[in-house]
Amino acid sequence: MIEASLDKVFITTLSLFLFGTFAAAVSQKPRTANLIAHTASFLGGMTGAITALGVLLGQQTIFLSAWYIIADISLSFRIDALSAFFLLIICMLAVAVSIYSIGYVTEYYHKKNIGLLGGGLNLFLLSMVLVVTVDNGFAFLIAWELMSLVSFFLVMYEHERPGVRRAGYVYVVMTHIGTVFITLSFLALFLFTGSFSFTDFQAMSAQFPNWLKNLIFIMALIGFGTKAGIVPLHVWLPRAHPAAPSHISALMSAVMIKTAAYGLLRVSFDFLGGGPVWWGAIVLAAGALSAFIGILFGLAENDIKRFLAYSSAENMGIIFMGIGACLVFNASQQSLLAALALTAALYHILNHAMFKGTLFMGAGAVLFATHTRNINELGGLIKRMPYTAVLFLIGGLALSALPPFNGFISEWATFQSLLHLSFDIPNPWWKISGGLAAAALGITGAFAAGGIIKHFGTAFLAMPRSEHARGASEVPASMRAGMAILALFSLVLGVWPGFVLAITKNINEKMFHTHLSGDAIWYVPFAGQKTETLFPGIVLLTLLGILMLGALLLRFWAGKGKVHIDETWNCGTSLESSMQYTGTAYSHPVLRIMQRLTGTHKKVKVYQQYAYYPRKIGYHLYNDHSIEDAAYKPVVAFTVKVSQVIRMIQNGNLQSYLAYMVITLIMALLWIRQV
Repeated sequence: MIEASLDKVFITTLSLFLFGTFAAAVSQKPRTANLIAHTASFLGGMTGAITALGVLLGQQTIFLSAWYIIADISLSFRIDALSAFFLLIICMLAVAVSIYSIGYVTEYYHKKNIGLLGGGLNLFLLSMVLVVTVDNGFAFLIAWELMSLVSFFLVMYEHERPGVRRAGYVYVVMTHIGTVFITLSFLALFLFTGSFSFTDFQAMSAQFPNWLKNLIFIMALIGFGTKAGIVPLHVWLPRAHPAAPSHISALMSAVMIKTAAYGLLRVSFDFLGGGPVWWGAIVLAAGALSAFIGILFGLAENDIKRFLAYSSAENMGIIFMGIGACLVFNASQQSLLAALALTAALYHILNHAMFKGTLFMGAGAVLFATHTRNINELGGLIKRMPYTAVLFLIGGLALSALPPFNGFISEWATFQSLLHLSFDIPNPWWKISGGLAAAALGITGAFAAGGIIKHFGTAFLAMPRSEHARGASEVPASMRAGMAILALFSLVLGVWPGFVLAITKNINEKMFHTHLSGDAIWYVPFAGQKTETLFPGIVLLTLLGILMLGALLLRFWAGKGKVHIDETWNCGTSLESSMQYTGTAYSHPVLRIMQRLTGTHKKVKVYQQYAYYPRKIGYHLYNDHSIEDAAYKPVVAFTVKVSQVIRMIQNGNLQSYLAYMVITLIMALLWIRQV
């Protein structure tokens, strides 16, 4: 009875997203289109979340069949624990973004077609739901392509703005390169099993030869890694996310790139049944590289949305580190530690969706109020937009992995998993690799905190640097409510990790046949000892005790102070906004140290008026992004040369074309004869 009810609720979810797509698209009035589109997406998100929680907490699987085109091509759904987990994330973001969008899209009234934007939002949500719930390889590829195309058109929504068309072009090229590899991996599965059914893939996983499993895994890693924005496949990400409307950016960063993690987990464990240790080593190395390089490039940015986009590459790197550790432990027959590493990855997938959605919507609120994303043109927004400032700060603290917010818990669990690589894998190389990966994660967290301090401090504190900032005011209540929902979850998930363990336990039990206790996320390794447990209550009490003791000692040492608020002393002259620290100045020391990786260069221009006292000095810091140049420019140059050679074949001569046809026919006949 419960399963039948969940079937109907899920069908309602699909129906609401479909209704929102078409009803909004045909609406002529902006207000009507706004209301229809976002009411439908809100209700669809609510019903979808109910479906997901019903599956996760009720320990059941939903099976639905829509129609069969031919035997191996059908539209069928299977919502198991893994699908339900990602469905829950999609629908939670759908609810928050729908509320936020009601206020945000008013910026486009009488400028753009609101119906197309609202309909595109619903279709985008529908495509992502299909990706994580369909039970057929052919349907998965169709849903994946639909998600890619709809997101491309949403990125291009403001195509009249400079740079948007180029961003969309880079995005559509990169996403289809990834789709090619994903398609090849599914075709390889189809050729061996003779079916596109996920059930058949699972049933025959033990019969796959090793070379085929390795080939499918590599192709899936490249394909899904491209959508995830893993370095060096990330080049579309810092271009597309800033170009899209901010509520779409929130969905792309918080949800869409997570479908890549779903696909990689589904293929690696569900279809292939795990693999050798080197699978985990590759994923772990790719994750560590992406986390470090992503946040380093993000630290260089003064565009708040580009910083958040690079931060998404960093956080997907952290998630891939958890998945890599899981693959290593699974290959080493360490099922408990594999479950712990997978829980860390899933926890961070959920957490990143919450705080990155908050931050992108916060960036959208800043753009809505000031019409600029450049933090060097902002300042003083905390007085003009206090609610947005607090909510953005909560998201930033979670991104920085500071307690008691959710980013701390999942990164702690990932850190513990990496330490277990050093303590619990006997191979000496893994003792070194685990330590290096843990160190990379620690450095990444420090850079992330620095990036948040830079962007929050420059944009929200001090004095306004431009008229954009001086004229800012708080955004509409619906936008603040959307941000507040995700900010609240960022806090709740930080102090209540037991909820995440409750909704992920079925995934671990199915994959690794092991059960994690409520305190498993706090397992810590000690050399020469059995795994022990560090309880969260003890950690929180210890931190509170240290803070209280420090406050008492400071009060005893300094005594009761008297606070007198007055204007900052500036040698008798008035303060000017040009005297403030800029975002460029803040990140300059780190970028100069890492300039070989970031390609950082500086230009200094002196505006002379007197011989020894220049009137003005201009300082410009810019990055060449040498990794992108080294990875893609040679490929593009080679492709252009090959294309020029091939173009010679198209000479306009009819006899040549007939000759090509005859040669092709002869070769085909010879091949058929050999077969």
